[in-house]
Amino acid sequence: MAAVVRCGLRPPLVVILGATGTGKSKLAIEIGQRFKGEIISADSMQVYKGLDIITNKVTMEEQALCSHHMISFVEPLVKSYTIIDFRNQALSLISFMEYLSVDLSLFRKFNVAVHNL
Repeated sequence: MAAVVRCGLRPPLVVILGATGTGKSKLAIEIGQRFKGEIISADSMQVYKGLDIITNKVTMEEQALCSHHMISFVEPLVKSYTIIDFRNQALSLISFMEYLSVDLSLFRKFNVAVHNL
């Protein structure tokens, strides 16, 4: 990591894509633990609080294994949340992680959110 910081290069950003039920979350957690990285979920429905079962969110136990972002922070009946909101918040997180020299960030689930980054 020291060489990355000295050269002014960004830490790697890993994107995990795949169909529903293929083990993206498990892989993201394994990689995040191994490289001390963090996970940014790109699932457009997992941003909403209270939709844990229908969106198959990672459990609190799984979230404790590796830091997760962009999960369960929007009240579904109170606040509208757009793809632009997602993009802006995700880019801010990535910039902050780069500032802190976090080794890698992981995106779970491929959807329109990833295209907007």
